[in-house]
Amino acid sequence: MHRLPPVLVVVLLCFGCNAPDQTPSETPPETPLETSLESTLESSIESPNEAVTGEELAVVCGFCHGDSLQGNDRRDGPALAGLEPWYLELQLQNYRNGIRGNVAEDVPGQIMYFSRGMLRNDATIKSLAEHISTMEPGKPMAANGVGERPFLWDSPYAGLDPSISGNAEEGKKTYSTICVACHGAEGKGLEALGAANLLYLSDVYMVRQLMYFRGGVRGAHPQDTRGQQMAAIAKMLTDDQTIADVVAYISELQENQ
Repeated sequence: MHRLPPVLVVVLLCFGCNAPDQTPSETPPETPLETSLESTLESSIESPNEAVTGEELAVVCGFCHGDSLQGNDRRDGPALAGLEPWYLELQLQNYRNGIRGNVAEDVPGQIMYFSRGMLRNDATIKSLAEHISTMEPGKPMAANGVGERPFLWDSPYAGLDPSISGNAEEGKKTYSTICVACHGAEGKGLEALGAANLLYLSDVYMVRQLMYFRGGVRGAHPQDTRGQQMAAIAKMLTDDQTIADVVAYISELQENQ
């Protein structure tokens, strides 16, 4: 397995994960998604001041988040389809304004942060959030998005030790104590408290975000009011086993919805 520096990891994630195995003479055929992505980006360059619809921009999002925005664990892209527009708008604004994704330890977040130029204005963000919210949630992740990363991300935030297995029963105790007030008994979230819907997020993504919040990678920016709330709660998850247990219980909620 290749050990890659963070900057190269970002490049590979943005432009394709098979790059290390290609020789200079190889020119792999473009997929329909890559063709649409190239067309959308060219249009953006040619007409920088015109509005881009959410539907058009969602094509770009699909590269990391999956064609139907059902997530891609191999590229660390969470599922977005069907998430509430208020939550999507908040996070996109945070990326655009440097409130989220500008910490070196958050390699996937930095990809979003450095892509923020596509989020031209509030109207673009609103259109994108509204379009994504109408997409069907809960569809299976595409086969090419399931599995381990095709590179080694040498970071304490890359994921839990594989030897740690979550216990849903223990996770239920923790969830019922510290998570339910904001995310609800069914994990559907609450807009008034800025709490996300957890029902369509993968285990891999939830684990990483909880580690981020606990470790100060996310929720430390002084303007991230909602993130600060979550960071304070995450510090109560004192060890990795507790995180694994909570995520295991949320997975059960997802299965029983």
